[in-house]
Amino acid sequence: MKYLFFDIECANCYNNCAKIFSLGYLITDEKFNVLHEKEDVLINPRDRFDWYVAKKMMAYPREIFKDQPPFPDFYNRFKEMFEDPETVVIGYAVTNDVHFLHDDCKRYNLPVFSYRFFDVQQLYARQPVNNTAKNLEDSVLSWYGEEPENMHRSDEDAYNTMRIMKAIAAFHNTDLPGLLEMYPDCGGETHDGIINYAWKKPEGEKKKKRHRSKKGKKKEEEAIPETGDNNMEQGSHNAELFVRFLENVKPRKKIRKPPLLSGHTVTVSLNYQRYHFNEMLYLVQMIVDAGGHYTLCTRDADTLYTYGDEENDIRYSIFSERIAAGEDLDVLPLKALFDILETSELRLSRKPKKDLSMFEEEEADEAEENEEFPV
Repeated sequence: MKYLFFDIECANCYNNCAKIFSLGYLITDEKFNVLHEKEDVLINPRDRFDWYVAKKMMAYPREIFKDQPPFPDFYNRFKEMFEDPETVVIGYAVTNDVHFLHDDCKRYNLPVFSYRFFDVQQLYARQPVNNTAKNLEDSVLSWYGEEPENMHRSDEDAYNTMRIMKAIAAFHNTDLPGLLEMYPDCGGETHDGIINYAWKKPEGEKKKKRHRSKKGKKKEEEAIPETGDNNMEQGSHNAELFVRFLENVKPRKKIRKPPLLSGHTVTVSLNYQRYHFNEMLYLVQMIVDAGGHYTLCTRDADTLYTYGDEENDIRYSIFSERIAAGEDLDVLPLKALFDILETSELRLSRKPKKDLSMFEEEEADEAEENEEFPV
């Protein structure tokens, strides 16, 4: 068997259709011996580059792509690679790349590919160690203790995907086939345009805990928010502190140059905000330092950074409605914001607890005033 590690970069995904500008890959045998050295296939996307892609995700000058062939010119080559019955396709967060290939095939009225695939992101999440990272960069940092170079260059991302899998295989003292056999729920296939995954879709957000008295159930609006130290459910103490922080946050003296978020009002998926209180405090400060503004009102934002299952994200639903109504808005993965701010989910999770004592004191003072002057 051969194992095709690959990664794709797109110029944009406007109108829910990806336009590929690079497909990087390498091929190994079951012992991770390289059979085909890493290669980055550059493609003319025949569309404009999204502003964020152009600023933060380009490993090459944009000008060179106008002289590259379009996707149809590579179609037969890619079809032979992906549909080889002796090949297993492997990627990191591979479902994104699978959809990207589908999109470009359909855009040019070409039959979509049918192949088996395996997701290394699903694999690392099932490990007993080093399993807290969410993206490729953090996974390399967790397993190798180093930051990868040339991020967003497709062949390098494909190579680092292989490295992560190789490290996990070594941890279990096995080879590639052995690892696939250990984690069959990390695989899937695409056939006749239908994508099937062995793993389950992410579960929806946790339901709020309901308080039950001896007299029976209380009303729905009396739900008690989650009480985890890093949770921030609506109405919780952390949520109140977060609002106070938003009202008072100012750019630090040493702000980044240039301010890449200047003029932008952004918000983050509730899937992240609700369960990452301390990280959100640091994130908001970085956003303000970069010239941006963070809002809790989804309809005031011009950019939404998504996290987790979009189907269970009310902010994503609101943005979809606004975009359908003709508003010019950006919807990007949260990792895009991390890249702009030169941080990562893993780095934020390691930040010390932010000092909010000044807001605690203000809250105590207000409580005393309310006692003296009841309303």
